[in-house]
Amino acid sequence: MQNQAQDSSPELLNYLAQRRCSPQWQRFLHALAAEFSSALSVGDLRTLSRRIGTRFASDVPLNSFPTLETLQAEITRVWAELDWGYVKLVQQNDFVEIQHFCSPLSAGLGKAGSEWCAGFLEGVYQQWFDQQGASGLKVSQTHTTDPLGNVFFRLSR
Repeated sequence: MQNQAQDSSPELLNYLAQRRCSPQWQRFLHALAAEFSSALSVGDLRTLSRRIGTRFASDVPLNSFPTLETLQAEITRVWAELDWGYVKLVQQNDFVEIQHFCSPLSAGLGKAGSEWCAGFLEGVYQQWFDQQGASGLKVSQTHTTDPLGNVFFRLSR
């Protein structure tokens, strides 16, 4: 007999996805994203979103951390304070994979913002890694955001 709590039905995923953004902000942010999407191209919105992320990271600077493990702990602390999920930094052979889990962006901005909202996190991570001395490396999104707000990036040359 299958355990109903383990069901990954679209209804369950949709419910959990919607819980990632406070109802007090959801309608406002959906309307904002829809208006932005009607006025600007996806590319322009992604650029704007990335610039907003860069500004956010400048306003919430990180100290220098000597290891990926300590940097990951600090970034996760910042996101936890804001209820914005958590991060895992995974060293690969020639890049660092940035795994951001449970971002509220897609829930907050809805379908209209789904194509460009991860640019915010891309800008945040770029600025934070620049602060760590990795200014010659680039952060770029590698996977689309899934229904639970999980999105992956790569820091590489």
